Amino acid sequence: MFSFVLCFFLFPFSLNSSPTLAEIRIQFVESVENSDKAYDLHGKLNNKNTFTDPLLLGYFGATEALLAKHAWNPYKKLDYLAKSQKTLQIAISKLPKNLELRFLRFSIQHYLPSFLGQSKNIEEDKSVILKELSENNYASEDKTIALNVAKFLIETKRCTNDETIMLNKIITNI
Repeated sequence: MFSFVLCFFLFPFSLNSSPTLAEIRIQFVESVENSDKAYDLHGKLNNKNTFTDPLLLGYFGATEALLAKHAWNPYKKLDYLAKSQKTLQIAISKLPKNLELRFLRFSIQHYLPSFLGQSKNIEEDKSVILKELSENNYASEDKTIALNVAKFLIETKRCTNDETIMLNKIITNI
């Protein structure tokens, strides 16, 4: 599902008791295909610091979506998914122009079956992502993320020809 994310977040890993954002990004990628790592990351993020930092809160919500992916029980899947969407919405409401938060929600909703009715924000998120990328509204240390978000948007085939041309120019200039 999210195997594309692996190349997005290649950062050094340290053994601090409180994970850094770089470590969270790595473990999130690992959690896509590993339920034990998903549950571990969910536990690490389930603390008061997470709920005061919108980006950490976004990863907490995205991890809830991974728990939905890994859950066996269909009711539990839907419960985790509903929690994920609510948590991501709260995080995005705090940082509405954040490229990474919008990407997390976009990528999750992109992979959800349409019959679930949980993909309501795809166009909104795509629009914000395109605007932020075109205006270079991301930190210089986030160039790898911006580059790979642009590539992923193209791969989803959810962009118009003009948007794809713009994204290719952005990729060339990053």
